[in-house]
Amino acid sequence: MKTYLIAAAMGCAVLAAPLAAQEPAAIVTKSGTIGKPEAGKGLIVFWRPGTLVGAALGCTVHEGDKVLARLGSGKYYTVTAEPGKHVYNTEGEVKDVLNMEIEPDETYFVKCKIGMGIMAGRPNVAPSDAAEFGKKAKGMTMWKGPKEEK
Repeated sequence: MKTYLIAAAMGCAVLAAPLAAQEPAAIVTKSGTIGKPEAGKGLIVFWRPGTLVGAALGCTVHEGDKVLARLGSGKYYTVTAEPGKHVYNTEGEVKDVLNMEIEPDETYFVKCKIGMGIMAGRPNVAPSDAAEFGKKAKGMTMWKGPKEEK
């Protein structure tokens, strides 16, 4: 059983058990099919459910300074990752951080949701699973991807 450390920006840490990578059967979305990762790499599916809370706000996921995904309500995006440690974050009224250890040939699901804040939304990135994503997948579309920033 694999466990991963999940750390929030406020310095608290929680061990999530089990947070096992999953090898899903092909999951069909409005935009296509999510299959297996490239050989020797990990596949991460960042997704945001279609909800009314924070619907007008985006959930931008970063790895360091690099923007990986800008997820609107009902959107997902897949990222191929090298095996090893990765730190993903999103910012709004507060910063939320997710530390992951990526294993080769495994698929991971990360859910981004927007909570209510005082001045802006409070984005949160947290581990999910194929079953939870699969329940929403048929109504979801893939984000078109990062544009070249000037």
